[in-house]
Amino acid sequence: MLKLKGSIKISGDKSISHRALIFASLSTGRVTISNLLESDDVLRTLNILKELGIKIIKKENKWIVFGNGTGGYFQPSQVLNCGNSGTTSRLIMGAVSSNPISCTFIGDKSLSKRSMSRLSTYLERMGAEITLTNKDFLPLYITGNTNLLPMEHIMQKASAQVKTALILSALNLRGKTKIIEKKNTRDHTERLMKYLKIKYKKKILNTNSTSIELNGPYEIKPKNISVASDPSSAAFFIVGALIIPKSNITLKNIALNKTRIAFIDVLKKMGGKIRIKKTKTISGEEVGDIKVSYSLLHGVKIESKYSPYLIDEYPILSIAASQARGFTIMEGLSELRHKESDRIKSITINLSKVGFNVIQKKDNIKIEGTKRIELKYQKKIKTYGDHRIAMSFSILNLLYKDKLIIDDESCISISYPDFKKHLKKLSAFY
Repeated sequence: MLKLKGSIKISGDKSISHRALIFASLSTGRVTISNLLESDDVLRTLNILKELGIKIIKKENKWIVFGNGTGGYFQPSQVLNCGNSGTTSRLIMGAVSSNPISCTFIGDKSLSKRSMSRLSTYLERMGAEITLTNKDFLPLYITGNTNLLPMEHIMQKASAQVKTALILSALNLRGKTKIIEKKNTRDHTERLMKYLKIKYKKKILNTNSTSIELNGPYEIKPKNISVASDPSSAAFFIVGALIIPKSNITLKNIALNKTRIAFIDVLKKMGGKIRIKKTKTISGEEVGDIKVSYSLLHGVKIESKYSPYLIDEYPILSIAASQARGFTIMEGLSELRHKESDRIKSITINLSKVGFNVIQKKDNIKIEGTKRIELKYQKKIKTYGDHRIAMSFSILNLLYKDKLIIDDESCISISYPDFKKHLKKLSAFY
């Protein structure tokens, strides 16, 4: 039988990779980036920066970016194709909004169904001219302006992408910009700014709320960036080791940012044997090794207040829940409807197809776990083009001896092109 055994270094973090490229492009010189994730999404950001006049070359295993400063983007000669990447579209929109250029953003079929007005309304209020398809979607046309109005933004919906886009816009504005988060989100942008010595003020308003104040324009001095390994990618192997008997693995160089490893707290509450050892800090992020061994899991309730920190991990947590004793309840998942697929639908339909008892009510999912399901016939898993659904059910497939047929594995390259290679490296038989 199959088990997961051994150790690997996970690929670079997707969120940090996007930000490393963009901040390097806004610096005033040469920046070398190590361990950049070379996924479809990140390469979209890289190629769009080239279209905006940024020189970027690869030398051996590192990427070298020659920044043009915070107001240094040039008028692109063609449309900016973001593919499937919501991070690319929103972050670059923010970055170009305070440059005197006009850009047209397009995306694939999936990205063209995702809301862009949740960012554009803020940028328009500041003075950017934006035209959206059906007032909400790509294709999008934006004319930026160095004289945008620096102002206070109160974010009603939690979104690290929108927050970062507003920060990127503010870097080239003269005056104070204040961003108030009613619900805290992931803080990779703030950590990278601190590492790059970009001065800003951060205040904790209450347990869940924070304000960030910037006073631009900024000159960002070039500083080399190392990208920590992606905890969201590590999550697939962590759950795999927890649910497959006799598994024992070590994952190295993982970013241990508190806003990114909430899923580990959930898995520990479910009874998961997970040990974390911090090893160092790289480019503002704490990193370390994660050791995981097979565990008997039990169901838990995951309250809605945790949802901003679990947005990418709910699919693989649903796989853990399917193998746990009792019920797991996931509450407040509305944001999952706005990802690469409607993940509430993707999780519910596919787990039900395998034979699990899954109840979906509004924005909540209830999963009854059991190890007793045996498949006599193959079942087709519909990914809806969602890389995290594809990888999550690839992990479940290890238990069902390839009885699950994943309809589209190509989408995995969006975030983790080395997923299959790393899974094969950890796979052993007993």
